[in-house]
Amino acid sequence: MDYVDLLSRRRSTRKFTEEQITQKALEDILIAANSAPIGSNRYKDIHITVVQNRGVLDKLSEAAAKRWQDKETMKKIIGDMKRVELNVEKYDPFYLAPTVIFVSHRQQDVQPGIEYSNVACVTFSMHMAAANLGLGSVFMWFALESMREIPALDHTSILNLPKDFEPLLGLAVGYPDKEIRQRELTADKISMNFLR
Repeated sequence: MDYVDLLSRRRSTRKFTEEQITQKALEDILIAANSAPIGSNRYKDIHITVVQNRGVLDKLSEAAAKRWQDKETMKKIIGDMKRVELNVEKYDPFYLAPTVIFVSHRQQDVQPGIEYSNVACVTFSMHMAAANLGLGSVFMWFALESMREIPALDHTSILNLPKDFEPLLGLAVGYPDKEIRQRELTADKISMNFLR
């Protein structure tokens, strides 16, 4: 598949089947992670944690579920709440995906801020690999942000990260509940200017 065709099939999937992804698919996604560009080639500053344990994901969901109940905060984040089904009791920030891959970064003091660029590159590379495999995936920010916002419910320690690493982004991956259809691509979503 050429890259533009792949881009037209890339979606943020928020509804998955219960079927676990294959080991081969996971390996391909992790190869994509390891092929992503990293600032100053410091791959040692990146750590990946693959979670396929529902109990762990449920524990990591607690802060997000509590924050989801705060309608004022959610309105600031989402905007028009009418477009979102607000089911407080059944809210899962991972959309019941069978696999969630967390990308952590060593805390920075030499190049502050580069950690966000690095984890975004790694996560996007995995996201595109998942699309290429016909899998659904979606970036995971809210659960991690919620644990930073509600320290009493910060359960990131269960990820068993190396010392001085912090999970900054994740990717939920699984088989999409509905077929992913090709969409038309345009160049008018982001504002631009040209200096010629």
